[in-house]
Amino acid sequence: MFRYIIRRILLAIPTLLVISLAIFGLSKCAPRDPALELGEASFGDYKQQESAVRLRAEKLGLDKPAFYFTLATAAFPDTMYRILPPDRRERLEKLCAQTGNWPDVRRLEMATLALWDFASTLPDTMSRAGDFRAASADMVKCDRAADFGEMLAKARQSAAFLARPQAQILLDTLQNRIEILQTAMHPERMNVPAFYWHGLDNQYHRWLTGFVTGDLGLSRSSSKPVWESLQFSLLSTLIINSFAILLAYLVAVPVGVAMARRKGKAADQIARWALLFLYAMPVFWLGSLLILFFATPGYGLNIISGIDLEPWQASGKTYWDWCLSNFDKFILPILTLNLHALAILALQMRGGVLENIGQDFIRTARAKGVGEDAVYWRHAFRNALFPIITVFASVFPAIFAGSLAVEYLFQFPGLGLKTHEAFLGGDYPVLFAILMLAATLTVVGNLIADMLYAWADPRVRFS
Repeated sequence: MFRYIIRRILLAIPTLLVISLAIFGLSKCAPRDPALELGEASFGDYKQQESAVRLRAEKLGLDKPAFYFTLATAAFPDTMYRILPPDRRERLEKLCAQTGNWPDVRRLEMATLALWDFASTLPDTMSRAGDFRAASADMVKCDRAADFGEMLAKARQSAAFLARPQAQILLDTLQNRIEILQTAMHPERMNVPAFYWHGLDNQYHRWLTGFVTGDLGLSRSSSKPVWESLQFSLLSTLIINSFAILLAYLVAVPVGVAMARRKGKAADQIARWALLFLYAMPVFWLGSLLILFFATPGYGLNIISGIDLEPWQASGKTYWDWCLSNFDKFILPILTLNLHALAILALQMRGGVLENIGQDFIRTARAKGVGEDAVYWRHAFRNALFPIITVFASVFPAIFAGSLAVEYLFQFPGLGLKTHEAFLGGDYPVLFAILMLAATLTVVGNLIADMLYAWADPRVRFS
């Protein structure tokens, strides 16, 4: 048994690594991180904003390479990841792709920034200062190498009215940079592959080791550690889903066995139709009916006074005191999740028992005079657990990951609702930490199911 468990754990580790690569790759395909956006301020504050973005990137580890290595072309430098903010990086990447000459692209950018620095110091009262400043800004934002000559001509026209020798010097320098770049283009470098090794100091390694050690970074919305922002939601989801699944198993297993013992009778048929009805009902609709019947004044029983939970942070209570004082609001979410899971488990249990009750070992037990209770609970029950164990492998992650439909309906502050809020708010560290947690728990659930298979049937571990 021990060797079987070790073998299964060793198989789970590379699976988790592949999942982590997929989730991290998905995070890099997501829209740009809000932490690296410049905001809506005027272009005059561009350099100041750029410095603020760089500081935020360093704090969040976004100024490091994405992975252990980069596969690129010879047209791009090995330090492109250091260029921030992202819109500046995209602009320089386009220029590199057009020219294949990163050193001269960088010198040209420095010349345009020097011109802009000078233009930003000119007083607004000076004639044509606004035109010169606009022409300088256009060159800083330009991403087409062929357009620089025309833009330079516009800047020279505006500078003719400034009577500032420094402007002419900067324009001459810029013209020299443009001419050098246009005469030293190597677009063929885009066809030459390049491999850049970055080592362990990269975003993926930091993210993966942080997940293992519990340091998941900072939430973009609250600037708190991700784990701290997830703790409340995770505990809340854990409570309602654990109660729901536990109650479902405690009720479904004996109900499924009882239905199998009464196969074809009226009680079995009525129970099957009722369970199929519960299984077919959408969870959102089932929860809405429970709210209508049990928590809406003027309708039904009105046993629960609404579904609105008291905000925990504003209550001043400890978490467990808050749970006890609001436990009546937990009942309907638990019941909604429980009824749907109960239907699946009871039907699976019934099918598993019926599949085994006709086997040879059951007939042998009956021939030896074993009572019906022992036949069902001692002989058929253990072999009928396989479908139940399979279902457990899928419901185990839900205990932690939560149900978005149920939590959104009841406005329950669980992990499902937290995922929805993180997605809408662009809080990618929280969102992808939840995805990785759900994936890990799915693998763990399958690992536990494998162990339960081996416990239920020793032939599994030997195979």
